[in-house]
Amino acid sequence: MASKTQLHSYHVAHATMGEFGGFEMPLWYEGIMPEVNAVRREAGIFDVSHMGRTLFTGRGAGRFLDYLTTNDVAGLAPMQTRYTLICNDEGGVVDDTIAVRTGEESYVTFWNASNREKDTLWAKERMGRFEVEMEDHSDSSFMIALQGPMAHNVLQPLCVTDLSSVKRHRAAWTRVAGTECCVLRTGYTGEDGFEIFSLADGGALALWNRLIEGGATPAGLGARDVLRIEAGLPLYGHELSDVISPLEARLDFAVKMEKGEFVGKKAIAALMREPPRRRLTGLRMLGRGIPREGYAIFHGEREVGVVTSGTFSPTLGGPIALGFIEGRLPCGTEVRVRIRGSDHSAVLSETPFYDRDRFGWRRKTNPPYI
Repeated sequence: MASKTQLHSYHVAHATMGEFGGFEMPLWYEGIMPEVNAVRREAGIFDVSHMGRTLFTGRGAGRFLDYLTTNDVAGLAPMQTRYTLICNDEGGVVDDTIAVRTGEESYVTFWNASNREKDTLWAKERMGRFEVEMEDHSDSSFMIALQGPMAHNVLQPLCVTDLSSVKRHRAAWTRVAGTECCVLRTGYTGEDGFEIFSLADGGALALWNRLIEGGATPAGLGARDVLRIEAGLPLYGHELSDVISPLEARLDFAVKMEKGEFVGKKAIAALMREPPRRRLTGLRMLGRGIPREGYAIFHGEREVGVVTSGTFSPTLGGPIALGFIEGRLPCGTEVRVRIRGSDHSAVLSETPFYDRDRFGWRRKTNPPYI
């Protein structure tokens, strides 16, 4: 039986529902396209409470997370966030996560929903020699993502903290609509915005409704997927897996080889000695065919890759995709994607597809991006 978030009653009353990561979640409310447009032009809210939320505390918490993940977590300043990866001994990605340093000896990590149990066990099995304690707050807390150029305007009236002081990749403990929350200036859409995390076992619906009253549009997982593809962001199980390395997924920036020992470091060092066999690449379709996961990609008569995610982009007005391409074909190379037995032309493209500064219809009344 699928799990439910604190906002389940609202979703059932207003959205088309579906299963994702073991949870019954909203796929869309009004529709995927209008919800994407709302996020790009104003502000949208997403229930992301299905994600895992784990607290690590103790003198060795930072050193443990440095060992567990690929990026520099111990070096975070208080209330700073960082994207990082958990890798296995072969250099494949177990999961990607955001870590935030919430205190001198405390950190919170956010896992992907489908990996909650796996990540928790993975961490427990590697804690032994570190002075660290782990508490899973996934089922006794909630998290709401508020994204879009008007996100600041929607959230500020509900928040006792001046949000202009919370810079990109930073966080703050504050009260939002009367509830104690950690507000992170992070997101998964390519927009400015916030992810609001609370340890309160309740209060999600009241906050959700206040955000709607302030002008935010409820958005489901369908819009969230389109937005992250437009922004060129990976999704575990598609662009990331335990047999895909950070180098193949173009996530080299999240791997700090100069720090101390971490799980997968030796394997990644070996992989760095030669170019990856395949690399994650964007594709812009030249026609109307929409590529989907698993569709083959051809260059000439040779199959050179596979689509990992594809969608119609309402922001760009056409189909786009992410996929792994073998060899060293440059961006601009014309390829073909086989869609239900027919070949459709596409061009290899850099990502992200969407750059928020390029779209002139963006409202100008909110503070500048930071």
